[in-house]
Amino acid sequence: MGFASSYLRKHAFYDTFIPYPPREDTGIIVVIPCYNEPGVLRSVISLAEASLPSYPVEVIVAVNAPENAPEGVFEQNRRTLEQLNEWCRANNRDGFAVYPVDVPPLPARHAGAGFARKAGMDEAVRRFSMTGNMRGVIVSFDADSLCENNYFTELESCFDGGGIIGCTICFEHPVEDHNGDRPGGIVDYELYLRYYIQAMRHAGFPWAFHTIGSCFAVNARVYADQGGMNRRKAGEDFYFLHKIFPLGRFTELNTTMVMPSSRVSDRVPFGTGATLKKLSSIGGEPLMTWPPHSFDDLGVLFGSLPGLFKVADSEIARVSAAFPELLRRYLEENRFAYNMMQINMNSASFPAFKKRFFRWFGGLMILRYLNFARRNGRENIPVTGASAGLLDRLGVQGATSNTELLGIYRKLQRETVWRC
Repeated sequence: MGFASSYLRKHAFYDTFIPYPPREDTGIIVVIPCYNEPGVLRSVISLAEASLPSYPVEVIVAVNAPENAPEGVFEQNRRTLEQLNEWCRANNRDGFAVYPVDVPPLPARHAGAGFARKAGMDEAVRRFSMTGNMRGVIVSFDADSLCENNYFTELESCFDGGGIIGCTICFEHPVEDHNGDRPGGIVDYELYLRYYIQAMRHAGFPWAFHTIGSCFAVNARVYADQGGMNRRKAGEDFYFLHKIFPLGRFTELNTTMVMPSSRVSDRVPFGTGATLKKLSSIGGEPLMTWPPHSFDDLGVLFGSLPGLFKVADSEIARVSAAFPELLRRYLEENRFAYNMMQINMNSASFPAFKKRFFRWFGGLMILRYLNFARRNGRENIPVTGASAGLLDRLGVQGATSNTELLGIYRKLQRETVWRC
């Protein structure tokens, strides 16, 4: 029995897709969900042209559609499978193999990015389980993304030695398409993503990593032990990675890059494509985001943690009474005093206390607070002003345009490797 046998028995929805066993020394398996993607071969070729690591690489393309998809989608998927199979016959080689997988029609109520990504990643962990390679690396990629030439060799270096269990990978959306045109809103959208992460880092949140489906990797044992990928229609990457971050030994990989697509899309209810579609429909209105003041509130909370460890209820009440009003109200609604008591009771040291606190007040609680503050008078502001205001707090010279601001944030985040 392999190390993932129990996980697969309990959580996998499908039996083996690939009839050929993996090579015993396979070290990286890339998973690409593929729904109605006429251009997926471009992504496969980008991976195929990358320098190979010292061990074999596989790529699983999970071609999928919901059971109620239009016939045109199923027809496109059939063409995709034919195209990929033809390419594989001519281009699979020693050390690099692509396996197109025809995933059965997904149940309509579950179909989406999460289910498709899960189908592919479960197949990847099954293959590593066959060889007993618990430290095999499962990489999440997308059918409209490209990678740099050193993608695999840098992944190998990142996971070499077994100390790291997972990573997010540096990304930059193309700000110009093949014709030299700029897709509307992509600069604003990536600036929005980077501002949000940088604001959480400034506040002191330890797990302030980007959560983008095309840009992360985890080792196989951790994937299985943490219950695998979820079936969410969107945001599956956020929920999956926020299970992994608290384990520690997680890092950014900034020495290579993924280039996700900048296209408009309605495939999922939020994310890059959905945001770009919304921006294109509202006629040049600015992209809005949470103001820096809301993250300042979080910084007050996170900075107060040493004074909340192993103290009496009266001291917890005294500390929380000094919090900003909106934060205090939010914490009261979420039983702050009770949760502090429970966290203290189960923490023998301050590091243990801090870890338990952030398991409670994690990424989802942060998002809920930001939206709570917005609903109660802390209105969203244009991303231009928000990102410029945060740079002021960081002591970094700002810029006069969103393109320049994005350049500053890209440089700032690529030069500082975030780890936990």
